[in-house]
Amino acid sequence: MKHPKSELYAGLIPTFEAKNANGFASELEILALSVENNEELSMVNTNYKRLLEAIDQNEIYVDSKSNIFENKVLLVKSLLEIAAEEYAIGIVDGNIANKFEYQDALGFTTVAKNILKNTNSLSSSENVKRNTIIEIIESLSPLWPSLVPTEKINGDAVKILTAVSKIDSL
Repeated sequence: MKHPKSELYAGLIPTFEAKNANGFASELEILALSVENNEELSMVNTNYKRLLEAIDQNEIYVDSKSNIFENKVLLVKSLLEIAAEEYAIGIVDGNIANKFEYQDALGFTTVAKNILKNTNSLSSSENVKRNTIIEIIESLSPLWPSLVPTEKINGDAVKILTAVSKIDSL
């Protein structure tokens, strides 16, 4: 979470401005600082929840095509692919090479899962697919045994890319 504004948010600013939306820059920055400063996990979780609430408030500015279930699945796959890239930088041969990239990978994965968890009004088959994808994403949780690990990690970015392949095959 060392550079969320430059990596994650900067590209959204013109859209927020064009649509007169408040955005969520301050909430993102507060979360990033709480992670960087190694604040208590309860505070990080509180700040994360506030960020998600701010993101939800800004979703009304998204066009209706983005709300189609298959488009959400494409977004989830894209987020997981980014998570794999971040994880590959963060974890090298089971060691923490960059804790910020490791944490970013967790963030992308969590957001991907939450996008599907918050998807409603699905057909029966879409609901089954959604639940299956959520299970696939949840199976990745052992890749992040803690927010700031000190021990060797039994994880590899390939596991995230394998999850994307599983989603593709659904």
